[in-house]
Amino acid sequence: MEHVRFHAQIFLHADDPDARPKVEAAVAALLEEDAERPALRVILDGASMPSETIAGLVAGLRRLRDRGGALAVAPASSAVGDVLALTGLDRVFALPLVPDRDEPPARRPGGGGGIVRRLGAAAGALMLASLGVGAQAAPDRPTDPAVILERVIARNPSLGSYEGRLRVDLRMTSFPFYRTQLDGTTYYKRPANYEIVFDHVPRLARGFEKLFADVGDPSGWEKRFAITYAGEAPFRSRSDIVLHLVQRVRGMIDHETVLVDPDSWTIDSIRYDYYNGGHITMTQSFADVGGYVMIVEQTAEIAIPYASAVAHGTYSDYKTNVALDDALFRKK
Repeated sequence: MEHVRFHAQIFLHADDPDARPKVEAAVAALLEEDAERPALRVILDGASMPSETIAGLVAGLRRLRDRGGALAVAPASSAVGDVLALTGLDRVFALPLVPDRDEPPARRPGGGGGIVRRLGAAAGALMLASLGVGAQAAPDRPTDPAVILERVIARNPSLGSYEGRLRVDLRMTSFPFYRTQLDGTTYYKRPANYEIVFDHVPRLARGFEKLFADVGDPSGWEKRFAITYAGEAPFRSRSDIVLHLVQRVRGMIDHETVLVDPDSWTIDSIRYDYYNGGHITMTQSFADVGGYVMIVEQTAEIAIPYASAVAHGTYSDYKTNVALDDALFRKK
């Protein structure tokens, strides 16, 4: 591995109320030295990870990256190590390094770290949102939920309607370990009409098809949800805007967490957290289709009481700006 020389190193307690100012002071001092690719190592101890401390580390990392540098965090307690792993920040603040011999050793996370790391990939972005990471958005990124949704909705301004085909491969990962395929047609008509009609839904798959239909179009979200800005979180090597949604009329869902790509204004992920402890996470991929940014893939990880499953959907055969009967979108 490449040896990385750290220009400065500090030891902090994560739950120290002055942790963020100390990180800011160390970064500022390092930048004043005008070193090439300035690198700061933070050895982090403590029993908790307050959002203010994480926000300070993220802000410091951004400042150093602007100069081609980096900020690496070495956990000095199991609690800190577990939070870093669960949120995915262990990868954000990691470098391929061989520590200098005169650097104080950092203790590795304790028992259970392996399990936590495996869970981190799925839960990292959502945990970051709940911790308030990235509470300070990049200067050119809006924090007003209404403005964010406006940009998402305006992504394809000349797209009045479309229809396409959807194929979903559904696999139960709990008993009865059922596997099936669903085929259907997806319809959209501006401003907020969205519908998926499946050709046939086997009895054991009923209910799951609603997951794809319910993602829908965000045009009506402000009427259905109280929406708040919840900072930023990493997603596929970029930083996404996080929105927290709570139903205005209480249903089965406690809240939803939405990740928005601020470059393409697409919805990368939606996580549904239910009152009964279950959750579903939907991630999405987009591509250029006839000059429009269209969804081409969806993957759902489902973990609800008495059932768990994985579903993968692919979209194809899009026809844009077609005439659609309003009857397609009437409530059934």
